[in-house]
Amino acid sequence: MQRPSAERLTTKDLGTNLKRPMTPSLPFLLAGPILRKTTETEVVLWVVTSTPLNGNTVLYNQGQEAPFYTSPLSEHESIQVGTHAWVSLIQLKGEFPTNTPLEYQIETDKGALTELAPHLVYQDQPNTTGAAPRIAFKISTSADYILHGSCRNPHHPSKDSLVAADNKVEQQSVVERPDMLMMSGDQIYADHVAGPTLDAIHQVIQLLGLVSEDLPTDSLDGTIDSSEALFNSAYHLYQRDHLLPHHNTSHSLLDKLFPKRGIPIFSSTNCENHLVTLSEFIAMYLLVWSPTLWQCINRERLIENNFMQAGRQLTPAEQQQWRDESVIIDDFIAGLPQVQRLFAHIPTYMIFDDHDVTDDWNLTVGWEHAVDQNQFATQVIGNGLAAYWMCQGWGNAPENFNRDFMEQTKQLFSELVNTNQNEQAIEASIGQLEPTRHKQYLEMLVRFEEWHFTINTSPKVIVLDTRTRRWRSESRMNKPSGLMDWEALTEFQHQLINQEKVVIVSAAPMFGVKFIETLQKMMTTLGKPLVIDAENWMAHPGSANTLISIFTHTKTPTNFVVLSGDVHYSFAYDIKLRYRRNSPNIYQITCSGIKNQFPAPLLKFCDVCDRLLYSPRSVLNYFTKRKRLKIEKRSPDNQTFYRLSNRSAIGELRLDSDGKPESITTLSGDGKVTHFPEPT
Repeated sequence: MQRPSAERLTTKDLGTNLKRPMTPSLPFLLAGPILRKTTETEVVLWVVTSTPLNGNTVLYNQGQEAPFYTSPLSEHESIQVGTHAWVSLIQLKGEFPTNTPLEYQIETDKGALTELAPHLVYQDQPNTTGAAPRIAFKISTSADYILHGSCRNPHHPSKDSLVAADNKVEQQSVVERPDMLMMSGDQIYADHVAGPTLDAIHQVIQLLGLVSEDLPTDSLDGTIDSSEALFNSAYHLYQRDHLLPHHNTSHSLLDKLFPKRGIPIFSSTNCENHLVTLSEFIAMYLLVWSPTLWQCINRERLIENNFMQAGRQLTPAEQQQWRDESVIIDDFIAGLPQVQRLFAHIPTYMIFDDHDVTDDWNLTVGWEHAVDQNQFATQVIGNGLAAYWMCQGWGNAPENFNRDFMEQTKQLFSELVNTNQNEQAIEASIGQLEPTRHKQYLEMLVRFEEWHFTINTSPKVIVLDTRTRRWRSESRMNKPSGLMDWEALTEFQHQLINQEKVVIVSAAPMFGVKFIETLQKMMTTLGKPLVIDAENWMAHPGSANTLISIFTHTKTPTNFVVLSGDVHYSFAYDIKLRYRRNSPNIYQITCSGIKNQFPAPLLKFCDVCDRLLYSPRSVLNYFTKRKRLKIEKRSPDNQTFYRLSNRSAIGELRLDSDGKPESITTLSGDGKVTHFPEPT
């Protein structure tokens, strides 16, 4: 059977022959388009291509032959991150029709994007005679129907629920589709990468000529001084935990009783393939959001080399792990055409959580100090944040990133060596980031404080940054920081004043499972908050009390809906203020993960203990920071006793005109629907 051209892969084609290398030509479209911010005055698209964008972006009323808006692609921001890689943000500005079916097309000198990638278009998409099919969408002024979720781990054995979401959207008309898709954290797992994925990342870096960089030598090894040295090191695959730095200062009671040589700064238990360089982070995004580059690499390369990598043969256990991960990655890749299609049709917003950069990112002030004192760790964290901005944060609210920010970004990549501009080359020359400029840019990102954003729909959607503006503990270095400091919480409260209804997006649940929070507090007391990820809103007295005071303020909304993820299980709570007749309605709705799950036996144990110890009438509630709140836990319709749903799923939320939940459901990767009916 003749292999299809890389430029015209269909959904069916992309799901087959996953491990065969492509012909030596780079496709033009590498990732995207992702429909990002959409308002009555702005439409934003994110796309990555192997050559610069030339042509026009065109908007149509659905079914009309003549466009009502055309914008030259040359007028929009584009950043060259490699010899054959341009990241572009197409920011269309004007007066656009709302709440009605529209269509867009990106017409380039290589052809229309939907001709180059036919799988981007739903099969029943209406089309004008002779024209390339277009992508249909709507600009919604409401946020009454939201898809939401977090935690998408490519090599977790569960099904990708984004594929299930695409299957559902395919059956809907444009006006019936969700108003937005909210990705509330852990869009990538930079600290938990499968071996086959890391090898694919390395090949993508070579294919696209993504930037190389110098590395500080204060890692454990001390000899890895560049990205090339890392990639050619025996530590490159399944051994990076031996390279990642440690620190020797611990304020933990247990570590004082049992001193160790050093404490790992990167606390993930699965960090043997932790991403390090900026090029690795960028390549990871391209591989989890698009099927294209998977078709351009040789996934059998390591097996053909008898599992030899940089002069080291993988151990038998590592070889078996590779095989097991490869089977799961096969299934993940098969679903990527649908994920790419979903992103192209639904306005998609994103906010980071820890795994987008590294596990336990900024969890304690002690962790932050350890990173600040180690240049290698600082550069890894900065690279993760830089890639987040480029692939996620930029499209949420382009206005947050001023001309000075953009100029510094372009200067970072201004010295790329482009000696090879041949589009047909199978490998590209690689440009080098200037070390001083790279360091200054990462320092600027760490100081930046505009990652949060607001979507001005009805109800208003407020997306919180719970990672970089922490309320740091002043009593103990190893005590968890508050998820937002006083200044950030004050700004949040100002956003709420005089609103009748609001949707709040907090990566971690504002009101979580109390028994699990109690376990986290116990580990914090022992000085081990990183062991059990002691990250919840109630862990820090200042942020907890300020948060609850916000909900009790008389000028804040009548109906609060809080959307969260992070925890790898799903639940829904109805919350009222005790002792107050006109209490606002607070709904904590958590859906996690999109492709991840909690260990089932442990979750059932925690679920039972939480129900027995912290029922709404339990006296133990009066000894918690939430003593002013009465929490009713909704029961999933597929179980009678348990309150927590342990399915890999995407959340579906429908609100009524007052901003109250009409329907709370989750759609799992295998197509099963779980409802959380209102408590009786």
